[in-house]
Amino acid sequence: MNQWQLRFWREGDLPALRALWADAFGDDEAYIRAFHELFLRPGSCIVAQAEDQVVSAMYILEGPVLFPPADTAMSAAYTYALATDPAWRGRGIGTAVYRACVRSALERQDVVCVLPAERSLYDFYAGAAGARPVSYMREGTVQPEALRGLARGRASSVSPGEYFLRRKSLLRGLPYTVLSGSFLTMEAYTMRRYGGGFFSVEGDIAAVEMDGDVCRVKELLAPGGDWMEVLAALAEQFPARSYHVRTPVFLPGPDAVEPYMLGSFPPHAAARLLQGLWWGFAFD
Repeated sequence: MNQWQLRFWREGDLPALRALWADAFGDDEAYIRAFHELFLRPGSCIVAQAEDQVVSAMYILEGPVLFPPADTAMSAAYTYALATDPAWRGRGIGTAVYRACVRSALERQDVVCVLPAERSLYDFYAGAAGARPVSYMREGTVQPEALRGLARGRASSVSPGEYFLRRKSLLRGLPYTVLSGSFLTMEAYTMRRYGGGFFSVEGDIAAVEMDGDVCRVKELLAPGGDWMEVLAALAEQFPARSYHVRTPVFLPGPDAVEPYMLGSFPPHAAARLLQGLWWGFAFD
């Protein structure tokens, strides 16, 4: 018999949720509060309770809209930040929490997506709730010396709202995801904290985040141009030891193609989703 039970979060859980998050991911109180203010709503978090304490939790973030190839829109939820107290790991609690999040979200949404924090976790999410790749990316690391003399124009900072509009225009007609305003607000907050932001280079766009001396270009969209030239313009503004770049698989970018976002969905939706679509930057 389980020594724990699953339930939706309630107001009294907030201190425990903050402590669990901080221990699992190392973020400070300001970041955790910002996330909770944007996303914590009734039904948006499932917890495991044991011995009168919250020992595991995961969030259900609703709002993204998927546009599969040549098809109508699909509503989606993004399951995020699965964390389990180290003293309670190895008992299947995290798996149960994730499965409960998927079941709950599929009552309201067409597909439930998750972005594993590292490659080793793809198999975990596939085994836990049958999650399969619904998004692929071009991904690679570029050294500064490869960018010298390539810059085309100057990287100009743009507001989150302007980035959203340009992104929608550049991806129109392609299989991609429209992110809600809350996602964009949280990403903008994160990028400011780490010295990045949203940028335009002669019409092409990129979302940038600094990770120590590594520049992470979480999304680079250059449909008609040379993505290396865009990256070189960013490099002039963000000197770094190396540049880690992600682009949609159907646009110019690094050679390596990798699975990105995973999804759980009913069998009848498989044909619409398994061709792949671009999710874009996400909390990762």
